[in-house]
Amino acid sequence: MLPNNLRQPAIDGNTIDSIIRNVNQVHQAIQKQDAELATRLQDAANQAIGLHDDSNEAIRLQDEANEAVELQGTNQAVQVQDADQAAGEGVEGSNMTLIRNLENALYLLKRNLKYMVSLQTDVETELNKQLASLKPVDKRLEPDGNMHTSLTNWIKHELEDVTKKLLDFISKVPSKQKKKKASPDYQDSDAGSNRRHILCLPAIHETEDLKRLSVFRQVRDQYQELSPEHQICLLSFSVFPENREVNGTMLMYWWIGEGILPVIGAENEVKTILDNFKEKKLIEPVENKRKVEPSSYKMTPFVHSSVVLISTEIGIFDIYHKGNMPTMRKSFLNKVCLVEGSSNQPEAKRRGMDADHIETVFNVSERFPDFTCKWFSKESVLEKNKQMLKVLHLGRWERTNHRIQIEMDSRRGMESLSSMRKLRFLSFQGILTIKSLSFSARKLRELIILDLRGCYNLENLPKKIHKLQNLVFLDLTGCDTLEGIPMGLALLSNLEVLKGFVVSHDRETACDLIALNRLLKLRKLSVTIDREGFGLDTLIVTINEFNALEKLKVRWGNRLSRSIINQQKKKLEHSSNPGVEHRLPRKLRKLDMQRFPHSELPEWLQPQNLNGLEKLHLRSWKHLTGFGDAPGEPTDLCRLKGFDKRPGEPTNCCVKVLRLNYLPKLKVDWIDLTELYFPKLTFLESTSTGITLSACDGDGIWRSDI
Repeated sequence: MLPNNLRQPAIDGNTIDSIIRNVNQVHQAIQKQDAELATRLQDAANQAIGLHDDSNEAIRLQDEANEAVELQGTNQAVQVQDADQAAGEGVEGSNMTLIRNLENALYLLKRNLKYMVSLQTDVETELNKQLASLKPVDKRLEPDGNMHTSLTNWIKHELEDVTKKLLDFISKVPSKQKKKKASPDYQDSDAGSNRRHILCLPAIHETEDLKRLSVFRQVRDQYQELSPEHQICLLSFSVFPENREVNGTMLMYWWIGEGILPVIGAENEVKTILDNFKEKKLIEPVENKRKVEPSSYKMTPFVHSSVVLISTEIGIFDIYHKGNMPTMRKSFLNKVCLVEGSSNQPEAKRRGMDADHIETVFNVSERFPDFTCKWFSKESVLEKNKQMLKVLHLGRWERTNHRIQIEMDSRRGMESLSSMRKLRFLSFQGILTIKSLSFSARKLRELIILDLRGCYNLENLPKKIHKLQNLVFLDLTGCDTLEGIPMGLALLSNLEVLKGFVVSHDRETACDLIALNRLLKLRKLSVTIDREGFGLDTLIVTINEFNALEKLKVRWGNRLSRSIINQQKKKLEHSSNPGVEHRLPRKLRKLDMQRFPHSELPEWLQPQNLNGLEKLHLRSWKHLTGFGDAPGEPTDLCRLKGFDKRPGEPTNCCVKVLRLNYLPKLKVDWIDLTELYFPKLTFLESTSTGITLSACDGDGIWRSDI
């Protein structure tokens, strides 16, 4: 029975914070009632583990014990419900079942509200940033509202950049939309007048004159000079619309899935390939002055049309047809590309596509791609050995402009995963309707890449995720509603890149950050910390044994206790555990830290101790005031001459790329910053910081080579 003060909770104001407080009160009351049952379940799990010394074996037994407890609890709940219906008794057991359901509902509500609060904070920060970027535009306007002709292009670029970033945030807000029922026949009129029709104009590659142009001959000659693997890499650009930004990481994932790139050294290999294409003027890097190196590329219309024509003649992709809009077909080389309207084609039916030899399914622009899963269901695939699917990319491929919102029935779409035994690359990126990854995903023993980036409503991962022993890349970026990452994740011995790991204490059985030190190959890690009291001291002690780690990104959430700030006023955090070594991992080259409330850097993070770090990004440290003691000591002579410090020796800091964003209390002189603190600096991005006499341009960018 709930306490009297919680039976009719009053929400004091229509705000998210008040709802969270009330939900927490009810949630805590139910958890208090359920403490005895939770203790019994934990005892059962402990008995299952026994006294095993092998930590990996213990994690495996804990995982299996948890599944057994869940299954037992489910069966008991069903039995109680059946008994109540049969005998009209067992009211107490029925109430307990209702309490369980209420607890689960409240927990999910709590996680969703927390996500919305976090999103609200991010949106506010981004709006302030974009408002600051618009001020220079306003200043360059004439008093009468006109602008100089020479500034038109610059202002257009600034406004486009602001619009892109705001659209990214809009796409993260969940919206409920209903899918129209697909017509059995594929006709333009089937979708009704409400459907956005595709305007199909004659494409350059459809004309015979294209082959007579010198640009086509150049593209063809350069194509023929490439190795067979690199030829396929070039032709893969044909599936994307012309002049559209294509992210290099996405291309790397795709090419690894196809077997074109080796897993080891794939990042260097894809850079070599793209640089080669760039030198041949087959692609162009997307210029972004805030990036040291380009991360996205595009293809100009004439080159794109030439590549499309070559691709169609060879039969690697079959999308474009003369006089018609793009359609979904299986190419001669067993690759299928989904385009807008594919779900309405006859081939979208269960028996509409011969799936036995399909190697690739790539979604270019289809909003409802879950029909493809019917092709690979147990009923459709008669012989599992014939199933050749290696790449299943149903999610979004664009990182910036989210032109479509992809939706799918996750429960129905996941059922066919168990038959995809040869799958190497699986992507559901940006599909908001996915709430869990099917238990059958554990059968994807050859899976190398699992891309769940931007699945903002994802709540569960398979508990037996440790079965994916070939997994190398796991991207959970933006999956902040995860109820807990299974402990089996720490058993993925081949994992090299893990993005979006969440540290919280909502589930005692969830994988903790310290367990990841078993991942001996882990090179890249991004973490969101949503646990009270988990500060820099705890972080550095946890990660200093990550011996292979090269890149680390850490973001603190909204639950970081303010007690850390109060403790810092009394003593520096790094001195709280004097017996433990405080140092960054030896191979770490890039460190990105966001939203931490310290006003001072701990000693291990001060510039003089960053001997191996090459890239440092500090963002939204609202209380940070400086980088520690600057080299040199104050003297009376210096004060008489108007200087605070006499010239000192530069530090041994190796940081070349420094990003300082939204550090409103930071006060540092430009000379001290670039000649004493960071003497090897070649690139600086600075926004909303107190750098005096800064040499940065109007966008807050400085490069040593300009």
